[in-house]
Amino acid sequence: MRNIVRFVCMLLLAGIAAVSCGKKTQPLSVNGEWSLVRVESRAATIGDQTVVVYLSFESGGNFELFQKLGEGRFRKFTGSWTLSGDQLSGRYSTGESWASSYTVSSTDGELVLLSNSGGECDYYVKTTIPPDVREYAIF
Repeated sequence: MRNIVRFVCMLLLAGIAAVSCGKKTQPLSVNGEWSLVRVESRAATIGDQTVVVYLSFESGGNFELFQKLGEGRFRKFTGSWTLSGDQLSGRYSTGESWASSYTVSSTDGELVLLSNSGGECDYYVKTTIPPDVREYAIF
């Protein structure tokens, strides 16, 4: 009886291993449009000003960033980005590099960017950038 139980357990374990090894992992991707929903930081804050950010990563390696501080207008920033493994870095169209590179993780509908130079962690959700943000943003 003991040998039968062991045999059944071995079959179950082999079946579980075969199923889990057969799962395909999806490559990490930042493509799409995102909206900042939360920032956790050990660094300085921007007073009590509300910051609204929309971010678009295009598959060709270009990005658009729309940022509004307080009651002001959205400002538009553009440039290029690269993702190597889980490391995201970029350069603005002015030639200036981003202030930090980021360690990226994502799940369905959420993108998390952890700054490699200061402990800030930015959480984005998948969204569509509103047309008026694009139309009325200043450079």
